[in-house]
Amino acid sequence: MKAVGLVKASEGVNFNFITPENTLRNGEFVYYIWEGKKVICRVIRKKPLRPFPDIYLSKPHISPERIVKALGLDTTEFELFEVTAGIIGYYDNDLGFVNPRVTPKPGQQVFIAEKEVIEDVLMKKAAGETGSAHIGFLLNRDDDVPVVLDTSLIVSEHMCILASTGSGKSYLAGVLVEELLKPYNSAAVLILDPHGEYHTLKEVEGREEFVQDGYRPRVKILGKGEVKIRLCELEYDELINALPPLSDKMEAILNSVYREIEGTKFTSETLLEKIREIADKEDVTARALTWRIRRYIESVEIIDDFDHILLKEILRPGMVAVIQMSEMSDIEQQLLTSVLLKRILNARINSEKGLPGEKLEYPVFVVVEEAHRFASKDSKSFDVLKTILSEGRKFGMGVCLISQRPSKIDSDILSQCMTQVIMRIVNPADQENIRASVESIGKELIEELPGLTKGQALVAGVAINSPVLMRVRKRITSHGGVSKKAPEEWINHLKTAEEGEIPVMRNQKRLFWDQ
Repeated sequence: MKAVGLVKASEGVNFNFITPENTLRNGEFVYYIWEGKKVICRVIRKKPLRPFPDIYLSKPHISPERIVKALGLDTTEFELFEVTAGIIGYYDNDLGFVNPRVTPKPGQQVFIAEKEVIEDVLMKKAAGETGSAHIGFLLNRDDDVPVVLDTSLIVSEHMCILASTGSGKSYLAGVLVEELLKPYNSAAVLILDPHGEYHTLKEVEGREEFVQDGYRPRVKILGKGEVKIRLCELEYDELINALPPLSDKMEAILNSVYREIEGTKFTSETLLEKIREIADKEDVTARALTWRIRRYIESVEIIDDFDHILLKEILRPGMVAVIQMSEMSDIEQQLLTSVLLKRILNARINSEKGLPGEKLEYPVFVVVEEAHRFASKDSKSFDVLKTILSEGRKFGMGVCLISQRPSKIDSDILSQCMTQVIMRIVNPADQENIRASVESIGKELIEELPGLTKGQALVAGVAINSPVLMRVRKRITSHGGVSKKAPEEWINHLKTAEEGEIPVMRNQKRLFWDQ
């Protein structure tokens, strides 16, 4: 036990203590003893107890320490700090953190929280334990104190990763998926990847870190042409979603036709034939509806008359399937997301309740990149995502939403993500949406978000006992979302041209300037 200071005064759930330790940082954990229990507290702010007088700082080329020594003063007077700490409480396995409602007495010792204390009290799981996800290390410590999440609570209670562009959210998601594929998790994971950033996870199959007692994970990469949804498998509302807004007459015709052929293995031509049968009565309306189906159903590559991807082909324990959607249109991405997520939820419900139909007998975890595209109210996939976030936890379907614009995600959806990993956020609207949607993060932690650098994050929610600041651990696989280094590519391109591979460019340049 290392005492770092003595209590000066208490106020509410905060107290101040005096310390000579200049290394104490905001977010650090300390504790005091109350009835034999270690009451954990978080450092909120620190200020010098006796700052150097302004006159000592008036000559930048002379350090104030030299002035102090020249005057024969004791330098320790200027090396004391007053630290404000917020009481979190002591941890009870049944009740969680319990605030003793008793603040420390003046003069009482304050101790730095040891690595073992943090691991035992703040983390629900130990690194490498069954159901653990080691995603990083405590930010304010020189020694490596692992930050570990409880995998079962991530899957059952949902999760979000929020960050500004370039803060490392996709890198962190890759770390999380690596943990889910470790032998102590062996998870069934699906990644909806709009930018093609997760193909490097294929390297998992060749790494010994993931192999144990015959277990070897698989990674399946699926492109646009490999993901098909059979038209007859679309429910009526999904069919309507795939089309632009219809008039009341158009919708009445389509509803009548759909109900007639529902449950059969109909094709787009079957659908059009049934519409043509009533064309004599509703000629103009039927023709307009026919055009819309040819334009928005037959021309959409992911909708097919015969091919249909089975859920067990993309979701099985010990495997991650990455669906690359970068070549799909926005409509195709939203339609695919909506249909797949609804099928997965129904399959889990069928399995849990013993109902007929497609089944998945094990929990699944779906990672949705660029979630603001799919979780805003004007998105075609909004309704199904809202249903899954509110009901999926009962049936073992977990979702991780990843976004750089949390303000564009519906606040009801965001509030259902009970574990939050938040990286650098500068936009005030995004900060406000996080503050309104995430109850477990206090004002002082929200204020830390603009100051975080790449690879640093605030972790909070049910998968960890108390919010912590962390730095993301290094990935085992390479990162597929690295930004382009434009100057290097320009220089390399010019070198290639000079070697004669693009000789016409220089000739054209000379001719242009000669004119």
